[in-house]
Amino acid sequence: MAVDIEQINPRNEAALRAWWQVGHDATAGRPGKPWPLWEQSRVALPAANPERAVTLLGAIDGREMVGAGMAILPTRENRHLAGAAVYVDAARRRQGIGSALLAEAEVVAAGHGRTTMTGEAYLPPDGTVPAEAFAAAHGYDVASRESLKELALDDYRALRATVAVDPAGYRFVTFDTVCPDEHAESFGRLLGTLLAEIPLGDLDIADSEWPLDRLRDAEQRQVDIGRHVLTALAIAPDGEVAGVSDVRVDDSDHQHAQVGITLVDRAHRGRRLGLALKLASHDLALASYPTLVTVDTTNAEVNTHMNAVNDALGYRTIERLLELQKRL
Repeated sequence: MAVDIEQINPRNEAALRAWWQVGHDATAGRPGKPWPLWEQSRVALPAANPERAVTLLGAIDGREMVGAGMAILPTRENRHLAGAAVYVDAARRRQGIGSALLAEAEVVAAGHGRTTMTGEAYLPPDGTVPAEAFAAAHGYDVASRESLKELALDDYRALRATVAVDPAGYRFVTFDTVCPDEHAESFGRLLGTLLAEIPLGDLDIADSEWPLDRLRDAEQRQVDIGRHVLTALAIAPDGEVAGVSDVRVDDSDHQHAQVGITLVDRAHRGRRLGLALKLASHDLALASYPTLVTVDTTNAEVNTHMNAVNDALGYRTIERLLELQKRL
């Protein structure tokens, strides 16, 4: 393997484009939208992120980039964690390039005092891919199993008239990215329960807190990179935020969207708020961007309630997602 592993400056647009192209080509065989458009990456990767630092890595052979990787370092909490991802040109696989990129990502993580490494592998619904064996060979265990699901919005439009839910006593507020002031602190309190409430399997992730300044910083990041977080909140009779669901659309792509989070406060469950919130956020997304074609979401396989909600809306599994973990 005659390649050099180098850190890539995301503000060097030529180098970033070469890095992006490797990832694009390496994921081209997967269903759905597995890789962001160039215009999304060109804006998002160089932009400051208040939640995490990202180190981009390139495997260089002569003047050609043949592998791309990254190390992702949370900066707010979970500072024991780092994430890794590697992508290798199809013609250069099984030459040790992916292993070299992963090793460098682990060096970056260890250099910042991180003790747990995470990653992901995407598999066909009923099959496997080399990434699964690659992860196992490098000491990464499966910590959680999820399903990647896709909703065809033509199907949603046809189904929408047959699905209705009106939880008594709750009202719904929708917005684009920036939460109204009167709900922001309550919304932050709900977000702080997210990691305690969603199924994480064996992932070594601690709870977070979302005070108002952090919420506003995260919203500004989305505004700066042109991402619209189309959000629905359920407001309880006492005025507190009881649940949230959002759909995310980038300025550069009005065909594909992703669900960010759907969360209902434990005290308000059993009232079909999850379904009502999903309907409200999806309706807002379609009203705002009528050219949308698909929406993607991921759910832990053990999250039977949310899987049932997504199935009712017409989501269908297109891949399995293995959440991977390794102690450094």
